[in-house]
Amino acid sequence: MMKIPPKSSIAELKAYDPCLFKGRYKLDANENPYGMPAALIKKILAKAASLDLNRYPQPGAPELRKTLGKKLKVNSDNIVVGNGSDELLLYLMMAYLEAGDGVIAPVPSFEMYGLIGKALGGKFIPVPLDKDFDLDDADIIELSCKNKTKFIFITYPNNPTGNCFSRERIINILDNTSALIVIDEAYFEFSGKTFLPLLKKYPNLIITRTFSKAFSMAGLRLGYMAASEEICNNVNKVRLPYNINSLSMFIAMEAMKNERQMKNSLDIIKKEREKMFKVIKSEYTAVKSDANFIFLKLNNAKKAKFAFEKSGISIRMFSKGPAAGWARITVGKPAENTAVLKILKRGV
Repeated sequence: MMKIPPKSSIAELKAYDPCLFKGRYKLDANENPYGMPAALIKKILAKAASLDLNRYPQPGAPELRKTLGKKLKVNSDNIVVGNGSDELLLYLMMAYLEAGDGVIAPVPSFEMYGLIGKALGGKFIPVPLDKDFDLDDADIIELSCKNKTKFIFITYPNNPTGNCFSRERIINILDNTSALIVIDEAYFEFSGKTFLPLLKKYPNLIITRTFSKAFSMAGLRLGYMAASEEICNNVNKVRLPYNINSLSMFIAMEAMKNERQMKNSLDIIKKEREKMFKVIKSEYTAVKSDANFIFLKLNNAKKAKFAFEKSGISIRMFSKGPAAGWARITVGKPAENTAVLKILKRGV
């Protein structure tokens, strides 16, 4: 039988490969180490028995969108819910990206922007951050005008560097480009900084968020986007009809009703983050973080890899591109953070 190759844009790609966790402490994926409060889990389990799991879930998650609309102070028609916010990135590009269209994102940043863009036939245009790990807004605006750019992706706070880019530079991009600008606010709850109030002013602005980080729901895969009704309508044309399962929708609704309980873990994580950064910055080059992780330059990546693996601690190390020689470490529980600092104090 003749071998059938994939389309050329797929053949050239390498799959995104999250590492399989093997060890004692998992500090490589920016998850909330505390999980959902025990009392909330008990409440959820008690109510979950009443769900009609033999029936398909409500298409489009109308009740969840209504609840999110109240929380965000936008109309539910301005919200689309996805199986993780990265599914929404896929739907956005499926709805709008033509072959050869430019997809701009700063580097280092979330790799899926470029991977999805290239898979759908777009032209990925990486723009290096400046020496202070901030956006080069002038370069982004110039490249956007020259390359038939359809999308500009900005993570805020940025992953993996952890900092929030200059608000003025992002607004400059919004004012001077006609591309769709997606601001990925996956770590919003840790920074408290958002561009959501600007949705009405900029019809090309899209905000994405997730329940995976602050809400401790990474295993449920649930995210959402807020945008103009027109953009949401176009995304819904390519969205699978039952993309969100009933259990995920139910748990998200309950979590938002009990958001005050969730906030306790965020306060602990932010305090631990500041304590860790104070120690790390005295011995390493590190970036002040607005998220739930710390980005630092290692002295010896090979030595660091061996030390962390031997101790059963999984962190995200970068070996290629502008982040080569750097590491991203999730802020964990106090005992986990102490173990990390113990290794770092060896000067790895």
